[in-house]
Amino acid sequence: MSKTTKTTLLFVHYGDNWIRGSEVCLINLIKSINHQKYRCILWCNQQCLADEVNKQVEVAYVTPFTLLLGWSAPRFSLSNWYHFYQQGKQIIESHNVDLIHCNSAAPCQWMNLAARHTQTPLITHLHTQYPLRDRLSLGIHLSPKLVTVSDAISQNVLMDGYKKEQLTTVPNGINTTKLNTQHKIDLRTQLGIDKSAYVLATSGSLIHRKGIDLLIDSLVLVDAVMLNIHLVIIGEGEERANLEAQVHRLKLTNNVHFLGEQSNVVGLLKSDINAYISGARDEAFGLALIEASLAQLPVIAPMVGGIPEVITHYETGFLTQPNDSESFAKAIMVFIQNPHLASRLGKKGKETVYRYFTLSQYAQQFENIYEEQLINNQSHTQPLWAAIKPVFNNLTYMSKLFVRNHIVSHFRSNDDLSKEAHHE
Repeated sequence: MSKTTKTTLLFVHYGDNWIRGSEVCLINLIKSINHQKYRCILWCNQQCLADEVNKQVEVAYVTPFTLLLGWSAPRFSLSNWYHFYQQGKQIIESHNVDLIHCNSAAPCQWMNLAARHTQTPLITHLHTQYPLRDRLSLGIHLSPKLVTVSDAISQNVLMDGYKKEQLTTVPNGINTTKLNTQHKIDLRTQLGIDKSAYVLATSGSLIHRKGIDLLIDSLVLVDAVMLNIHLVIIGEGEERANLEAQVHRLKLTNNVHFLGEQSNVVGLLKSDINAYISGARDEAFGLALIEASLAQLPVIAPMVGGIPEVITHYETGFLTQPNDSESFAKAIMVFIQNPHLASRLGKKGKETVYRYFTLSQYAQQFENIYEEQLINNQSHTQPLWAAIKPVFNNLTYMSKLFVRNHIVSHFRSNDDLSKEAHHE
């Protein structure tokens, strides 16, 4: 390939029909990558995603993907799997694709084999923690290169036996320039909150994993009505009705405000909010925490998943015990009683965003990975037996995990498991 020839990248993504965590990361990457050096092709199952990057990609293919052994029907369609594999090979060959970037684990089911047969380097980008059942059925271990958004996500695949040298962590980046253009609004006036009140904000999908119910419980523990503490909830989801019922039951209707889905989250966070709080029961990374830090807010968040890699205790925020409303309540009181500490944490958090979590850094790290993989081309230099050896070496460990996961999943609906796999 001559120096003037652009490298062709094929981005493959599977997700629900919305633009959220992993979709936002992919959109940002495609828009910020060096287009003088790379030409981009997209293959996904979301028309809304294709529409978002239509100006940055040469062509976008939208296919209604299904998963073999997935959570939804048809679960056992080998013909569908084979069709996607053939279509993947066709796209690779017709566009002379140099490297494949799977932006979620699901496309690994057919793209691992398509990449191997066409001798095309492939990387798999993991945005969430996948249970063992999915790690096995999606073929994560067969991917020649894994990129995770946090070290926390890496731990399970490493314990499975995946080689550490084939795994890289790249923290998510945000478009600081674009987000900083979002204007403040007089949120307190809009919501009828007086200037003396202490206002907390949280954002994200209203699902069980986000732990909004824990935050509402913590308001009772600090006696929010007496202390004039308010919680602004930005986001939408299937738990909204339950959360509103909880607020009504606890007599917090005047203290908790549901704003629904918003496109100007950073602008809202800059609108005279005192602190940001997350109640997440699990979090792969915590993109919302970075946005809160950009708005110079001190952050309260639990020590789960990748959050401690984003928020440093008593430096950029306050880390609490997970799944513990009392711990959240104590953290809220620390900020209320120590405004100078809270202000210092907010300022330090904003500095950290520009140091570690900008979009330019994010794109550059991926470009470095692409170049490394193009040189190494591990997709065909590594024999298939070497790729699956870790799985067989850990059959006892995996069988125990599989039984445990099966028992847990027996008590949870397939829809819940599927939704959790696609939320950031």
